[in-house]
This record gives sequence, structure tokens and C-alpha cells, in this order.
Amino acid sequence: MRCPRCGQENAAGSQFCRHCGRKLPKSAVKPAKKGRGAAKKTAEPNAKAPRQFRWGRAVGLAIAAMAVLGIAGAGYETLKALHSMPPVGNLVSLTTAGQDSVVYDRFGKPVATLHLSTNRIDVPLKDVSPNMQNALVATEDHNFWKNDGFDLRSIFRAAYVDLLHRGSLQGASTITEQLAKMLYLHDNRSITYKIQEIILGLELARSYSKQQILDMYLNQVYLGDGAYGIATASKAYFNESPSQLTIPQAAVLAGLPQAPSLYDPITNYKLAKARQLEVLQEMAKYGYIKPSQVKTYYDAPLHLSPQKITTAGQATPFPYPWYIQHVIHVLEKKGFTQQEIYNGGLKIYTKLDPTVYNIAQNAVDHWMNYNFGSNPDYQAATMVENPKTGAVWAVIGGRTYSTAFGQDLATSKQALRSSGSSIKPLMEYTEAIMQGYTQLSVINDVPTVKVNGQWWPRNDDGIYRGYIDLRDALAISDNDASVHLLEQIGLQNGYNFATQKFGISTLPAVDAQSAGIAIGGFAQGGVNVQEMTRAYATFPNGGTRMKQIWVSKVVDANGSVVYSQKPQGTTIFSPQVAYIMDKMMERVLYPGELPGIGPGAYPTGVQLGIGRPAAGKTGTNNGERDAWFMGYEPQMVVGVWEGNKMGEYRQPSTPNGLAYGDVAAGPIWKQIMEQVNQAEHIPVEHFKRPSGVTYVSNVSITSGKLASALTPKNEIEGAWFINGTQPTTTGHTHVRLKVLASNPKVLWQPGCGPAISQVFLIPPPNWKAPEPKPWSYTQWPPTQKCTPGSSPSGNSSSSSSHSSHSSSSSPPSRSTSSPPSSQSPSSPPPGTTLPSSPPSSSDSPSGGPSPGNGGPGNGGPGGPNG
Repeated sequence: MRCPRCGQENAAGSQFCRHCGRKLPKSAVKPAKKGRGAAKKTAEPNAKAPRQFRWGRAVGLAIAAMAVLGIAGAGYETLKALHSMPPVGNLVSLTTAGQDSVVYDRFGKPVATLHLSTNRIDVPLKDVSPNMQNALVATEDHNFWKNDGFDLRSIFRAAYVDLLHRGSLQGASTITEQLAKMLYLHDNRSITYKIQEIILGLELARSYSKQQILDMYLNQVYLGDGAYGIATASKAYFNESPSQLTIPQAAVLAGLPQAPSLYDPITNYKLAKARQLEVLQEMAKYGYIKPSQVKTYYDAPLHLSPQKITTAGQATPFPYPWYIQHVIHVLEKKGFTQQEIYNGGLKIYTKLDPTVYNIAQNAVDHWMNYNFGSNPDYQAATMVENPKTGAVWAVIGGRTYSTAFGQDLATSKQALRSSGSSIKPLMEYTEAIMQGYTQLSVINDVPTVKVNGQWWPRNDDGIYRGYIDLRDALAISDNDASVHLLEQIGLQNGYNFATQKFGISTLPAVDAQSAGIAIGGFAQGGVNVQEMTRAYATFPNGGTRMKQIWVSKVVDANGSVVYSQKPQGTTIFSPQVAYIMDKMMERVLYPGELPGIGPGAYPTGVQLGIGRPAAGKTGTNNGERDAWFMGYEPQMVVGVWEGNKMGEYRQPSTPNGLAYGDVAAGPIWKQIMEQVNQAEHIPVEHFKRPSGVTYVSNVSITSGKLASALTPKNEIEGAWFINGTQPTTTGHTHVRLKVLASNPKVLWQPGCGPAISQVFLIPPPNWKAPEPKPWSYTQWPPTQKCTPGSSPSGNSSSSSSHSSHSSSSSPPSRSTSSPPSSQSPSSPPPGTTLPSSPPSSSDSPSGGPSPGNGGPGNGGPGGPNG
């Protein structure tokens, strides 16, 4: 219709002129329909009133479509679709008006109002480059200029695929149908909604010209980066008007409607270019460009010039922005349109806890300012989840909220980071317990290979501890022990458990040289806070991994529940395994030095106790680029990542020391846990002990078996065991030998004078020269024998190399896959004479870790233990 003020044409049914803003006459009507495929002219003010929607024709066409699809019960589905059909109003007015949606917290209180009134500038179709129009049509609906609003061939093809896979209807939407979905429907991919989509598409095609439909679509479609409509998107990505878009630029934008976040050229350039190539190939296929031009346009520069798209009048569009923005992403994935989410009058019930959210944001801000000042290069992210239900109470994606996709460092798949040692419970320790290991099974902490001139794996404190049980190894985050453990349980087994059971979906594939993944050394890929928090929530929930719940229910403007989610979990290991892991990770927070394993053996979370039962694990990457603390109590799990935003350089020290997991991420975790417990009045609970576990009080931490009469008291510990795995035999890692009374460093022989008896530790069976000796080597038996008749001091005695146990009594090699009870070395009975050669191992790895897999200097966490 023509505006009486400026004389410009507007789409039929418009209430206001898109050129000057004047209110248009109400007498204007829709254009008269012409022949099939022909463009329709805008109706004159005195034209005949528009025809009403012809339900009989729509029903007939819908039933015919269902017959073609061959879906049983088509008539019933059609009637159901018509019964629940949304009211059809003036489609153009729907693009500028609507009812705000309201977001509710987990207590049912409204916390935010959503509205779609910014980030969009309408432009008439004549001001959109033909390049953009052609690219969109070729990609989304190549028969657009000929079809009647739906494409029968595409529907038939999609139906055939669905019947083969027994699933709901796939794709097959025309541009007209997509516009109908934007304005009216949330596509849950059901047959009923597909029928409604077809019917609404038919009405659109009957009432509006192709140019008007394309006009409305281009001004309505969400194109990522906060941009709605082609004008805003052109500005956001290229700082251009839509009339100036080149073919390469148009091909990028035309590829966005399918997955705006995934193909965003600013945050995911490689995928955006791959999608651009697909669009260019479609344009060549349907004659918009020549096949020979595809490569030329693909190689042409895009001239990306990102512009910030902001919401007018507010620094953030709504309160609790990190959480609510993710709720919007969740609803988009469920098929809700942008128009419906913001302007559909929805009541969106979430699991947001405002108190927890504010505590988490304050903890991030406080500790980041304390450790790194206001420098935005250093960021942190956190998530709080109820492990029993999977309800996410809070998520903080960074220090300052940003609307740009990819800035949510807690949930974004574009913000993957090295896990450091926080991957250990997921990659090797739980799988080991599943295989029958116990928390006091012993592993030998000695390095085996050299990488770039350094022994690998390397422990942060430079100490190798020889015999060490799994519980203590995890508590001090011993890197060497973790690599050996992963080799024993099977590298592929550990990888499969982390990815398939715990759901860490972003780890790269592994091969025989990928041992560094045991300590978080990933050649590529990585983890984010969301996946790690969800995985760790499995432990306090007795081995059942819950599907996270962000949105519990959505009610539409008519009061109908259109979406709901109940707690849903998958048991991935037994409550007994979960309880053993709980007890092992409680050890990480033990408030003191661990006995019997050498000097400086403090748990990595020694200063992070919260005054009630809790468990957790630290993680640190090389150069302190990434710091983690993943921790929990029975009612709550909190995951924290902190690090250099882009990961390109090491972080500086904090006032409390190097930015390890316990220093940079741990205090954030501790503050959240303590303050939420207090604010929410969460009662103190112990981890629930299931049936089928047994406590044994006298276990040797150097053998993993019952302590012998020679076991030193500081090496005897008690622990819980899954029934059937508790030790029942005595271990012998110590031996009593006679040495010269005048020189205890010399073994006594008859004729050498007075002797005394001393207890010695048998050397770890995997140690061999020139490997670094573990701290306990001073407890090894002497290798020098006295010579009968020599001086009492033994100075004239002969010297030869002696081992500490006979070859017939040596334990299985480190690479054995035997049950863990056989991993602990045994020794000859006390007093048995030792053989004459030191222990040696023939089962050392054939090669070191590949670059990027955790070796020194290769990007893996070969430095900090935490």
C-alpha cells in the first residue's frame, strides 16, 4: 500500500510506513491473487476485502499431503492439527507486535521479561542485494518462486527418510513454511506441527506475493551474533548495508539460518567457510552462478568487520543474563522460534536460583579481582548443579556478561580448555575401581621415558614416591601414577569411559601414543565447565548421571503446557563404585600432610575444606593457563574454571602463589559452597554408604594388602572396599636383614663381626637405573656386603650390586592387566637372602608421548600436579 505522507510502497496489511513511520489507512487490503508462480501486486486502498481463510481447501490439501507421506492416522493427525491451530491474524502486524514472555525461577517467582524490540532494522526487499536473495533461495528453498508454499517432492523425500528411521518428520520446510514457524509455531518436529506448518504456509502463499514473503522472511530471520533480520546482520558481520553484500558475503549469511551459532563466521570461521562452500555449490547447481566461479568466490576475501550489537537502554537485556541467555539457547534447540521466545507470551519456568547466581557471580568477581586485578584477559566461569535432579541452579560464563556468542566460557563449545588433572577421576580412576582396583591398590611412581631430555611423566614437586596407593596418588595429584594407571587399565578403556559414560563429548580421538590424556594433555579439543560439572555430579548421585535441567516447563499464552522436562538419569556405575570415589576425593580435602609417602605430601585441596563432608579434584595446565576445581557435597556440585581467556600465554602468579587449581579456582569454589550452604540452609550430610562395602583397618599402603609384622605404623591405613575386593592376604614389601653393627650401610655375612637386624623397603619392581630414584631409596637394603675377616667398619669389604627381592618373588609388571590385588609386590619371608642384582623392568613403554599429549613442552599438563 502507498503511504499518504511519503508516497512509498509498503507490504500489504502494514500498520505503519516502514519508510517514514506514519500510521497507514486501515482500509488497505491484501492483494488479489494471480496465477501460479506469478508475483502479486500490492492492493489499492479501495480494493475488495481479503478472502477469509478457506478451511475446507486447507483440510483437503493437508489430507492429500498426508496421503503422499503415507503416514498412518493422517486424518486423525490433521484434525488434531486443526484443533490446536494458532489463531491466524495479520501476519505483517505480528512482526512488529507481540506479548512479552516471562521467565520464572525455581521457586515460581518471575525474574525476567523477554521482548524482541531491538537488534532489528526492517528494510524493503528492493534494498536487499540480489546476491543475498539468490543465495537464500538456492539454499533454503530452490523452488520458492514456483511452489505454493510447500514442496511436495521435499516432503515425500523427508517422509521416506523418517519412515526408514521411524522418527518424526525431518526438514523439508520451504521459506514460506519457515516464516510461518517464526510467527506462529515452535517446531518440535512432530507430525501435528508439520501439518500446521503446511496449512499456515498455504495461507501465507494465498495471501501474500512471493516478494512480500521473502521481504518478511529476510527482516524476521535470526542470523546469529544477536542480529535479527538482514539489515542488522549485514552491519554486525560486515559493517555493510544489505544492498552492498557481495556474493561471498551473501553465501555466508545464507548459510546461517540452519544453525546461526554453529556457522557464525566471527566465532567459528572454519565451519562458516565450510557452510559458505555448500551455499556456493547450491547457487551453481540452480544457475545463480557458474560452476567455475565457486572456487573464485570461496577464495575471495569476506572483509569481516564485526560490529557490536547492543540492546538499547540496558547494559544487559535482562537480569541473571548468563543463565537466561542459556535458557534461550535451550529453547531454540527444542524448536522454539525467536519470535515465540521473546514475543509469544510464554511462561518459562526454569531451575534458576537467584541467590545462588548472585553468590557465584560475586565469588568470581572477588577472587579474580584479588588475583589478577581488572585485566579482562583473565577470566573464570562456574556452574552450580543439584546432583540428585540435574537442576542447574546457576551458571556464570565470565567476569562481565557479553551478548556475543562464544563469550559464555562455561557452556560454549568454542571455549574448550585443557582439563589438567581434573580429568583423572573421569579418565582412569573410576574405570580402575570398576575393574576391581581398590583405593589402596598400589602403583609404582617411577618415570619410564625421556621426552626432550626430561623424564616423563613429571611430577610438579620433582619427587617420585615409589610405592603409592591410588587414594594418595589422587589426593596429591601424582601425574606419573596416573599415566601408569591408565596404561594398566587400558588407554582406550579410560577414554571410552570418559566420553561414553561421563559424556565428555569434546575430547579428541586417541591412539597408542596418547598416554598424556591421563593428566589432561589433549592435542586438540578439551572440556568446558558444563560437561565437567555434569560428569562430576554423577559421584554424589550414586553413579547415576542426570540430564541437566534448565527449563522445567513452558506454558503458552493460551495456558497450555507446550514443553516440560522431568529428572532423567542414566546409571553408569554402581553406588558402591560411587562411594569409593567419594571417599577417594574426600582425601583431596584432607587438612594435613599424608603419612608414609614422603616429604611435602599435602593434598592439593588441603586449604579448601568447607567444614562438612565434601570431595573434589584440582586441575592445572602448563603455564597455569587453565586452573580447575571440581567439587561437591551430597546436595550440590560446583565446577570452576579459571584461566587466561584465549590460552595463548601463561598466567602470572597470584598473591597466594602460582595460579594452580587450588589457588586460582579453589577459593571461588570454596566461597560458593560455604555461602550457598549458609544462605539456602542446606543441612550437613555425609555421603550415603551403600550396602556391599566393607571397612578394613590394617592395610599396608606399600603393598595394598594386609599389613605384615614388618610394616611401619605410618604406612598402615584403613579404607572402605567393595565386597570381594578387600585384601585377605598379607603383603611383604619390607624385609628384615642383618647389617654390620658398626656400619648399617653394609650387609653382614658370617665372619664379619657383630651384626644387628634392620627392616628395609624392597625397591619398586619397575625402577631401574638411570631412572630417578624415588624418595624412599634411603630405605632400600644396602648393596654392599662385608668381607669376612675385614675391619669391623666393613671398609675393606667387596662391593656388588644387590637387589631387594628374588626374581621368583617379583610382582607382575606395570603393564599387566591382572586384578589389582596382584599389583602389590610381595617379598621373601623375613631374613631371606637377597639376590645380587638390582630390580629391572623389561616392560617400559616403547616410546614417549606424542607432542601435545602431556609431555614436557608439548602443551600437556606436565607441570603442576593439580
